[in-house]
Amino acid sequence: MKNGFLTILFFSLSCLSSVLNAEIIELKNDDNKVITADYLKGSLNTNPVLLLHGLLQTREFSTISRLATTLNESGYTVISPTLSLGLNKRNKSLDCEAIHTHSLESDANELKKWVDWLQKKTGKKVTLIGHSAGGPVILNYLSRYHSDSINYSILLSLSYYASGPSANETEALANMARKALRTSPGKIDKYALNYCKTYPTFASAFLSYYNWNTEKISQVVGQFNNKISIIIGTADKRIDSDWRKHLQKKFNNVISIEGASHFFDKAYEFDLSDEIESLLTKHSK
Repeated sequence: MKNGFLTILFFSLSCLSSVLNAEIIELKNDDNKVITADYLKGSLNTNPVLLLHGLLQTREFSTISRLATTLNESGYTVISPTLSLGLNKRNKSLDCEAIHTHSLESDANELKKWVDWLQKKTGKKVTLIGHSAGGPVILNYLSRYHSDSINYSILLSLSYYASGPSANETEALANMARKALRTSPGKIDKYALNYCKTYPTFASAFLSYYNWNTEKISQVVGQFNNKISIIIGTADKRIDSDWRKHLQKKFNNVISIEGASHFFDKAYEFDLSDEIESLLTKHSK
């Protein structure tokens, strides 16, 4: 127990040290909002890593911040942006009940700005790592831009919309949004999305996420199959077991971590970092 406590304490202090050593980068997005990221320069001459958080979270979310620390300590250059979600210099997670003006497309546009910045900064192609709903943002980016700036992508706990254990969005809400597109596209209505039971937004913004269901995500993963790996935990309660089985059956590059949750917390954070570093080494260019 004492050794376990010391390990956790040491890791926590390492995370704090990395945060303090991070350089904060600021860019402007398409809406002229300031977007920010933590940048950690590494010692290895290899592909830099961009870590992307999940729905309504920030770069300080534990799964992302732990990985940023671990990968940087292993020598990798790491950048962890916080998506603006329509806000200037956003630094806190966004409440479900807040007014949401962002869309999956605006998220992907910001991702493009960070990828372009990081490639220019390092002179190397970028490896993308997205957690949970960060996965669809990465897939949207890849499908729209077919970017030559990307070396490889790793999708953790790959989420989807329109179904699943955590989904509050329904086809009835989607039909409401489709009707609103025709009658009142500029109106904000109350929808639901993922774990959010109340999610006020525009019809087009709601549908931008809703349309990325299991079929759409599977299609895009297949399109970039040779440049994507998926890591999932067998104890992930936020992903339908049928989705996990579908991914494992359809794609060869799916890695399961036995017993890990959606967040790869506790002891599984070490299993996750080992798998990721193995993939980074294998696909380094």
